[in-house]
Amino acid sequence: MDFFEEQVVARKRTRRLALLFTLAVLGVIASVYLLAMLVSGLVSIDGAGVRYMTGDYENFAQLTLAFWDPGVFLFALGSTATVVGLGSLYKVAQLRAGGPAVALGLGGRRVDPDSTRLDERRLLNVVEEMAIASGVPAPEVYVLDREPGINAFAAGNTTSDAVIGVTQGTLQLLRRDELQGVIAHEFSHILNGDSRINLRAIGLLHGIFLLALIGRFLIRGSMHSGKKEGGGVAVIGVGLLAIGSIGVFFGRMIQSSISRQRELLADASAVQFTRDTDGLVGALKKIGGASSRSHLQTPKADEASHIFFSDAVRRLRLFAGLFRTHPPLGERIRKLEPSWDGEFPEVPVPRIAEGMSTPPGPPGTLGYAFSEAPTELSVGQSLEHIGSPRPEQVAFARLLHAALPDLWIHAVHQAPMAQAMVFGLLLAQDEVLRGTELIRLEELTDPPTADLTLRFHAEAVDRSSAEKIALVDMALPTLRNLSADEYERFRHVVDALMQSDRRIDLFEYTLSRMIQRHLARHFEGAGPARLRFRSLRALVPDARVLIATLARVGSRTDEEAERAFRHGAQTLQLGDAAGSIVAESECTLATVDRALGRYDAASPALKQGLMLACAATVMADDKITDREAELIRAIGDALDCPVPPFVQSE
Repeated sequence: MDFFEEQVVARKRTRRLALLFTLAVLGVIASVYLLAMLVSGLVSIDGAGVRYMTGDYENFAQLTLAFWDPGVFLFALGSTATVVGLGSLYKVAQLRAGGPAVALGLGGRRVDPDSTRLDERRLLNVVEEMAIASGVPAPEVYVLDREPGINAFAAGNTTSDAVIGVTQGTLQLLRRDELQGVIAHEFSHILNGDSRINLRAIGLLHGIFLLALIGRFLIRGSMHSGKKEGGGVAVIGVGLLAIGSIGVFFGRMIQSSISRQRELLADASAVQFTRDTDGLVGALKKIGGASSRSHLQTPKADEASHIFFSDAVRRLRLFAGLFRTHPPLGERIRKLEPSWDGEFPEVPVPRIAEGMSTPPGPPGTLGYAFSEAPTELSVGQSLEHIGSPRPEQVAFARLLHAALPDLWIHAVHQAPMAQAMVFGLLLAQDEVLRGTELIRLEELTDPPTADLTLRFHAEAVDRSSAEKIALVDMALPTLRNLSADEYERFRHVVDALMQSDRRIDLFEYTLSRMIQRHLARHFEGAGPARLRFRSLRALVPDARVLIATLARVGSRTDEEAERAFRHGAQTLQLGDAAGSIVAESECTLATVDRALGRYDAASPALKQGLMLACAATVMADDKITDREAELIRAIGDALDCPVPPFVQSE
């Protein structure tokens, strides 16, 4: 999967969604117009077809013109636009919070990140490992407790507000490798932009579905009204239900058109991520063999059926093929396992012990399996795998996650400890300055927080950037649950620690960008940057600053920096516009920040060119340092390009 090509495809699919929605609304308006003409007595429908009730007409043109009534049309247009528009706007506003709003609306329960239930702990571990491998913040995890079927979903506008949801059946009935296959499938939807489009589809289609919902409400209300009033209400309700059903028809067509092929791509991507066909195939076979299959019981599953791992709604056989949001199970399985015999296994009831809680153990001691960055790094290959982590990255993430001590795992899942952990990562290495920072920290927080911060700093001092960034990625879902006041205090403390030595090193900058991008989106409602730049010409000064900064970070001499800069400029095809390397005084983090802010509004092709130029720059000397890795990650994160760990691929 080409991440940048998928971003282009996602934009095209967004435009297609808007077009299909417009056509559906026009179809509903035409239906409302016909109903209004019928109710007003201007049109009659009988065995001979549709005919106008008044006047004699000599030809078809006169008859067609007679069917046109501007007043009735304006009523149909205004009423439909009002209901559909307000319904869609309401749902879009409701979903502005991103994935959590969808999960809660479906009856989901947020899994406690520090849960000690074995099945929930396994699920959280798989999600966190996949997040580390993908280079994105760990999504929040939800469980649909009342759903015995095997299903899952991903929802969110960006990687900052994405969530992963699974049914109780998924939690209980799948083995770890099967669960990993399903989670990898859902991560594919997050990384290639499907989850954002699916969220928009839910918002837009709600307005179309609303007519049918109002019709059902009126019909039910008429049953409790008087005979005279109830009859009139029932007629209107039946009419709206009929028109709404037309809207539902169009809505189902839209859901099917935007979902079906993407599921096959997500299946293929999941196998690429894990290099384990058996896990995903095993999950699909269990869906076919389970008594409750993948269908959901909540009525709200209907409007969100296109976001699920498998069919969430039972369809009438007559319309199953037309409205199917997913390819048939057999087709998906045979794509992955051509020799499948067509038999679905019986799914046994899970063992009782699989859901038991485990008592928390004593604080673990640090093991330094990852105290240094991996020796075999390939930034070029890692950037080629943006949005599509390979098995090497998944395996690395699992090992890294397993090597983290219990204390740190516990810390990233507890809001007070997660904040202290971040503070500890930002403390200065200089002992005198660190003492001053701790005094200031105690003033801004409290003595226990300052003590815990110092402990985290002492234990993390020899940790690699990969581990530290992974810890922050794992802590972000916990930090998103701070109150607004707690978040402001947290940001204030982070800023104070960063500015205490009047300079910001690369790790502090990387951490700041991650916090600003992912937490500010949640607390301040900031969304993705709008596309502003399609040509490299306007971004040449920004590209020069970014490449030059990378070149200077990884070079010991001016000659080495100049050579690295030339490598990057040549890859970006700057030509004469490259000039000489930007002066060191201009390669500040402030100028880098401004350049990234502008590049964030660039087209996917321009972002891809920059990331490849960055790879050429740091690999000019055939090696990559921890500092270069930090800045590469910061650049990728700032551009919504999730950079996976730098590990050697085969």
